[in-house]
Amino acid sequence: MIRAIIGTVAVLAGFAVLERSVDASTGLAGTCKPTQANATLHRGEAVPVRTEPAPEAEVIGVLARRGNARADLSKSLVTITASQGGWARIALGTADDFRAVDGRGVPSYGWVPADLLAVDARVDGPITVYSRPGLMGRALTTIEGDDMRFRVLGCRGEWLQVINPRHGNVWIDKWCAREDGCRGQGFRSSGR
Repeated sequence: MIRAIIGTVAVLAGFAVLERSVDASTGLAGTCKPTQANATLHRGEAVPVRTEPAPEAEVIGVLARRGNARADLSKSLVTITASQGGWARIALGTADDFRAVDGRGVPSYGWVPADLLAVDARVDGPITVYSRPGLMGRALTTIEGDDMRFRVLGCRGEWLQVINPRHGNVWIDKWCAREDGCRGQGFRSSGR
């Protein structure tokens, strides 16, 4: 009986250490439910898209503005599929503003710094803010009817790790990446 209790405590302690030691921004590559986010691009700016999540990795293309050349900022919608070490893996086939460097075919995925991406809280219903994803996380607060914006740090499963001045570095359970928001249009948010 005592061995069973000690074994259970050891397993739970192991989960707590694992949960604390690996998060989306610093841990090993983790996949997540494909989710949309915006890359905000300034006039004339091009964001390099790399083969691997490292600043020295080969550049395979760029996210660069198209469309209204008079606006100072534009948003490029991308789909995040994984994150590692502060980088986000994006699906290039769905990124409208992606241009391959050498004209070869468009690769399936590329990596950009995750904090260049953003989502916001313009969704129907409450967004729950968590300390960590999954069973080890605790709900910190809820957001409803607010238009605050979050910079993306990473993702894990159906969770998005984000940061903003009001809440700091937290995990959220749903979000919006559409220019006009996700309220009252029968649109289900990108999160859970």
